[in-house]
Amino acid sequence: MNKTFRILELIWLFIGCIAILLCAFSIISQDTRGAIYFLVLTFASGLMYAVRRRQRIKFETSKKEKELKK
Repeated sequence: MNKTFRILELIWLFIGCIAILLCAFSIISQDTRGAIYFLVLTFASGLMYAVRRRQRIKFETSKKEKELKK
């Protein structure tokens, strides 16, 4: 389960990085209106990355506490 949380966390980080690159490319080559969508995607993926990271950390601390109780 911990691997799943880590993989999802990395996927959202990767999506955020790609969205930043696409936003920069859109600003340079095209108009700035198209870049707004990529900017929104960047913020959304950053938010999901933060949520998944917090979820993984809580899961790890909960797992350690359960092991210490045994």
